[in-house]
Amino acid sequence: MLPLSPGRAESHSFEYKRNGTLSLFAALNVAAGEVLGKTAPRHTSAQFVAFLTEVVSAQSARKEIHVICDNVSSHKADVVQAFLANHRKVSIHYTPTYSSWLNQV
Repeated sequence: MLPLSPGRAESHSFEYKRNGTLSLFAALNVAAGEVLGKTAPRHTSAQFVAFLTEVVSAQSARKEIHVICDNVSSHKADVVQAFLANHRKVSIHYTPTYSSWLNQV
């Protein structure tokens, strides 16, 4: 926290501290109402691909999988693109920039 001065609202420094929080990866099977979730210490592209791998392995090979993501850079990294090239039944759709997160999950 930055110190307050007269007429200035409280603000935070540019350094973000996670203080023990976790990233949540969640997949919703809309038809069944089932949620597949996983937590991770950080939200990296490698952890995102590991989660996508779990989602794919939990579904039948015939099913198409549509993933809706926000515009975090870890969702667009080269390892994610390589995963998508190897899993043609998986499609990623990105929410518009500055839109709110999907609350249904």
